[in-house]
Amino acid sequence: MVSNRIVSASLAEMLSMAAMVTHRMIEAFHAVVQGGGVTRAAELLNVSQPSVSRLISDLETRIGLRLFERRGARLRATPAGLELFDEVERSFLALGRVEQAAAVIRDRAAGALAVAAMSALGYSLLPGLLAELRKAGAPPVRLHVVPSQVALGMLASRQVDLAFSTIPPAAAIGRPVGHYALEAQAILPPGHPLAATAGPVEAAELAAFPMVALSTGSLARADTDRAFSALGIRPTIAVETMQAHSAAQLVGAGIGFAIVDPMTASAYRATGGWVRPFRPRLDMSFSAYSWHQPGEMPWTTRLVQMVTQAIDRSDEVSSRPSVPAA
Repeated sequence: MVSNRIVSASLAEMLSMAAMVTHRMIEAFHAVVQGGGVTRAAELLNVSQPSVSRLISDLETRIGLRLFERRGARLRATPAGLELFDEVERSFLALGRVEQAAAVIRDRAAGALAVAAMSALGYSLLPGLLAELRKAGAPPVRLHVVPSQVALGMLASRQVDLAFSTIPPAAAIGRPVGHYALEAQAILPPGHPLAATAGPVEAAELAAFPMVALSTGSLARADTDRAFSALGIRPTIAVETMQAHSAAQLVGAGIGFAIVDPMTASAYRATGGWVRPFRPRLDMSFSAYSWHQPGEMPWTTRLVQMVTQAIDRSDEVSSRPSVPAA
């Protein structure tokens, strides 16, 4: 039996010598391993099962490796088959990236707008703003609601035209086109004892109540933890969740209070929820970045302006006393 070491050393040479290996053979091999058998592979490739079996047999002959052990009607990848699959999988992933890049280029040529935004913005203000943008005649929009780090990475690789992020980029991947200075808000469940009082709510006042917290590792959670820790307070966390809009839903269900950004707070207020400014002040600012030159993408500029206006309206609402719907 050929050792894995020898297979690894000779694999590239075998494939380079296999002039008759076709892309269809590689597709069939990938589908059999991925799908777990010939039947599923035939479904994935929309061909007959005998066609898949013939392609696998031809591939094994051409490269001189036994890729599967046949056990009745089932195929099981050999060590050499699994090693080859690793190489094939990397090629398929690379091909997927090429297809994705081509889609971005096509969209850009057609005038489409690609935007990446963190969830606090993507699930609150952006849906309504994008609807307004489209009514104003904007081209199709591709929206990616992702963590800030991912949004910046997509901007760096030019998969998006505009990225909204709570963290600054580590390198010169684009120019800042907007900055939004925001402070944290406390959202309170229905009937909460602190809901009807006026003015900001202090961290010490919330210490006795259950909390809906954002997940450990997020910047907002780290800042909130520090605010309570500085006062010697350890909140009673009832539920943790990754996204602010989910936290607002949990608060609305009566589970506990949450400390969130003003955009999420404004959306929660619109449902009849109670909102109060949180003290000590916590910075929840974010910025917009683009790799385009000024004037190159007018719809990008328009969207940044619309976000600014919406944030201003949200701040005005947040400064008013919170009155729940009757």
